[in-house]
Amino acid sequence: MKNRISISSKLETFPNEIFFEIFDRLLPSDLYQAFYGLNTRLNTILNDSRMRFRDNISSLNSKEFHSYIQNILPQILNRLVSFTFGTYDTDEYQQASCFLHTYSIDLTHFQHLRTLVIIKMTISDVQIIQSAVIRLIHLVNLRLSVDSNDVGRLSVVNITNDLLLGSRLKHVKMDMCARIVFENINQISNIEQLSIVWCQLQELTHLLQYTPQLYTLKATVSGLNNSQNWIEKFPINFTQQYNLRLRSLKLVIDSILFDHLLLFLQQLTELRSLWLLLNHYEYMNVDKWENLFKSSLVKLDQLDLTIALMKPILPVQTILFSTPSLICEKFNTKFWFDRGWCAKLHEYDHCIRLIVLNNMISTIKRLKRQ
Repeated sequence: MKNRISISSKLETFPNEIFFEIFDRLLPSDLYQAFYGLNTRLNTILNDSRMRFRDNISSLNSKEFHSYIQNILPQILNRLVSFTFGTYDTDEYQQASCFLHTYSIDLTHFQHLRTLVIIKMTISDVQIIQSAVIRLIHLVNLRLSVDSNDVGRLSVVNITNDLLLGSRLKHVKMDMCARIVFENINQISNIEQLSIVWCQLQELTHLLQYTPQLYTLKATVSGLNNSQNWIEKFPINFTQQYNLRLRSLKLVIDSILFDHLLLFLQQLTELRSLWLLLNHYEYMNVDKWENLFKSSLVKLDQLDLTIALMKPILPVQTILFSTPSLICEKFNTKFWFDRGWCAKLHEYDHCIRLIVLNNMISTIKRLKRQ
């Protein structure tokens, strides 16, 4: 008993800043359950305006969630700097919907929020989020995902200026499970890192005109509705015209003609790193790749190129483009080796994968020559 009193007395001698450091590493729900109500001083520290909280409630069951919303959140709402809500398993209950609609919680009250993650909301909720995000002046990181059960074959998610125009917003990830449309974007944003699932190539091209600070882009991209119109409107010297600083690009490509992809890539002359996942035999054209790297992407250093083909390989494909093994040899010539890249062919039961990527040994040799 004396030891407990002694420990308690010693704790009471700690300055508030020590408690701030300790409490900063604990979840708010644990903090309030363990310390709130023990004494006046701890209550005062927990409610101090200088206290900042980070919380992720995505793992709470339904009962815990309702208790949290009613008892914990009102005490910390305007002191949260990082907050995640929504559940991956929406069969039990739809946490994002409960948060936004059952309790009608206004995200604009999260005055100090720097990171916001929302898991599996509905498409109709996107507009609510966009209207709130523009008013979160401290927000730096934003991650949004839509419940696939709410997505139909023709579903579309319209992104407006409100989502991307935050003065401090730098990192955005959108996993919408539906086509994302950016046609309403017409103002410059300060986004530096962006991840998108999924959009069409013309939408991505439009978005890039308004993201000059974008440094890293990851996207799943599909074909064009009106390819001729896109080609005619595609600006020459795209990077220079819009002052793009895009250095790292990672794309999963679906149903885009090789020539259209080349036209897009040719404009991104500042690229240093390129990662591509492709799924059509026409991408096996080694000459087109070499011309791209010689004429446009001359600053490219890191390459990860995967061409995945389903079996069986049709005879007409081998007539037009040669066999995968011979093509792999063409990707292993001096041109590719001098750039530190090499190709490997992996064959599985149902598909063949041709992978071209950085070879550590040849890269080291190239750097030594420089």
